[in-house]
Amino acid sequence: MPQYHYLRRIRKSDRARVVTNLERLMVQLDREVPDKDSEQTLLLATWNIRNFGKVSRLPESLFYIAEILSRFDLVAVQEVVDLDDWYDIMDRLGPDYDFIATDKTHHKLGSGGERLLYLYDKRKVKFENIAGEIVLPTAMLITDATAGEGGKLYQGKQFRRTPFVTAFRSSWFKFDLCTVHLFYGSASGTKLEERVQEIDRVAEYFAARATEAQKTKRSLILLGDFNIVHPDHETMTALKRHGFRIPNALNRPSNLDLTKYYDQIAFMTDDDTLEFIDRQTDDPKRANAGIFEMFKSVYRDQDTLEYESELRKKAGGKDKQGLR
Repeated sequence: MPQYHYLRRIRKSDRARVVTNLERLMVQLDREVPDKDSEQTLLLATWNIRNFGKVSRLPESLFYIAEILSRFDLVAVQEVVDLDDWYDIMDRLGPDYDFIATDKTHHKLGSGGERLLYLYDKRKVKFENIAGEIVLPTAMLITDATAGEGGKLYQGKQFRRTPFVTAFRSSWFKFDLCTVHLFYGSASGTKLEERVQEIDRVAEYFAARATEAQKTKRSLILLGDFNIVHPDHETMTALKRHGFRIPNALNRPSNLDLTKYYDQIAFMTDDDTLEFIDRQTDDPKRANAGIFEMFKSVYRDQDTLEYESELRKKAGGKDKQGLR
């Protein structure tokens, strides 16, 4: 449970608003996210928190982020940069949670250097002390889109941001997670082709573990920010062609303005170990997959005037439109 006593750190003039926002967010979470059950469910999520730890955020946002994270047993988080804000999140989550993160990528590869990270509830999930990053063999290397600018392509690149594979266990359920933040590049041309290749290579590489995983009764779960264009696009085909299955409920936009299909969770399971059931229901509490839209409760469009002074600070005192 989040440590709400940290609300005392919020400026007194803002505290009532933050409490109201938290209450609204909690009602939405209660309504839309299945209850945490110590025996019958494992609540798994993926979340790209853009430039987390790099850009300045309002202190209240850490409470909203912690509240959402607390409703899941295990969350893969992408685009964590510096860890100071993340440690503040951990303080708000309390002693039942722990995390494991990669080192930062080189700053030229995106967002000033990024980490991939897993947050897990220790009461439910055990880290099995195995973690590593995917390094492709020569035959699977990715075509260099940068070289294509001069009209010539060559095969020889690793991932821009290396996928992160980790072993976990929850009671009898053993599973390997691979989280990604794959290359975006551009909407067409050689850089789109590089994106498609990254998706294809990580799915192929991780799927190659399936036979060995079945021997030890482990399931494979591939999740994160894939920069998928559309469920019918070649970016999604590249993810599915190696045998991973995706719940239909995730075939809808997941970004801020609900226009992109970037975030996905894909499963490869042995039915004798874990049956893949894609339950169709209009009741989010009974669904086994979904997308949580936090901006229905916090930082809503109708709340803009409440943040006017902060918006003007970020705009250098100028009256700019469209700042959230």
